[in-house]
Amino acid sequence: MGISWFGRGKPRPSGSAAPGPSAALADAGAVDILPVAVSTGRPTPAQALDMLKAGNAAFLSGDTQLGHVTAKDLEPLQGGQKPIATIVGCADSRTPPTILFNQGLGRLFIIRVAGNTVDRRGLASIVYAVKHLDCPLVVVLGHTGCGAVAAAESVFDGKSELDPSLEEMIVPILPAVISARHKGGHNLARLAVEENARRVVARLLTADTALAEAVEKGAIRIVAAVKDMSTGRVDFLPDEASA
Repeated sequence: MGISWFGRGKPRPSGSAAPGPSAALADAGAVDILPVAVSTGRPTPAQALDMLKAGNAAFLSGDTQLGHVTAKDLEPLQGGQKPIATIVGCADSRTPPTILFNQGLGRLFIIRVAGNTVDRRGLASIVYAVKHLDCPLVVVLGHTGCGAVAAAESVFDGKSELDPSLEEMIVPILPAVISARHKGGHNLARLAVEENARRVVARLLTADTALAEAVEKGAIRIVAAVKDMSTGRVDFLPDEASA
């Protein structure tokens, strides 16, 4: 797979070949990921995951260039989009996937809702990304300090009543809270966030046959991850079902 990078980064010598994923990842120390990247081929699920890990490393080191994005960067994307990953994330304003993973325009297909859960419309969006955009990777991204998970914990502990207007946000998270309590540990809040992300992954693997078959064939991966709110680090969680 070759990748052509567009933006305001280091100029490529005239006539030189576009760097492939191995070259992009080899530069992970500098991570010269530019505002817009137009893919000329589909990365494998493993390559896409490595790109996200390298992007998060760049974010943590401060070596990012996304602040240079302008309207002109939309021009290479007029012909369509080929995102390397679909991110199912929380609506929290402190967790923007493009910044966390240092990925420019056209790189991520993003679905965000408080608590990073998935309803029928969210599922349809994911299936669309996989089937019609040929997206190789789906990441369910939770984060520490999640207000939706905290609200579910409060209801479970009897500290607050279930607000009918928030029922569709809280109820899907309650099983994750229960699972975390059964497992126990010193950080139940973090564990509940992890369990919530894992449960969404499990649901995706059973809710749609197309997704399940694509995972079975190795065409895509569906993984869970958690962003640490205090550091910005994204940890990808082990999940045998999605490997």
